[in-house]
Amino acid sequence: MSSNKRLQRPQPSSLPVTAEDLNKRSKQEWIESAVVLKRERFEIAGALFDCLDDALLSQQEVIQKVDAYLGLTTKEETVNVDTTE
Repeated sequence: MSSNKRLQRPQPSSLPVTAEDLNKRSKQEWIESAVVLKRERFEIAGALFDCLDDALLSQQEVIQKVDAYLGLTTKEETVNVDTTE
């Protein structure tokens, strides 16, 4: 008797995979690797509180959220040119 087991290989996806997609991590993975971003775990957790647990986030997205959470980003003020002061 011979066994005819075949190895199932993953089928390639029809969607192209970019380098950015390969570097995405889940919320928990970012919290656990806070040292990569030179931040504390609680800072990452606070910044990502509104993200779904299974959502994949790129490093750039996480950095932007952390900066906004910590108030490190400044908003540009718009000036109304029609006003007279």
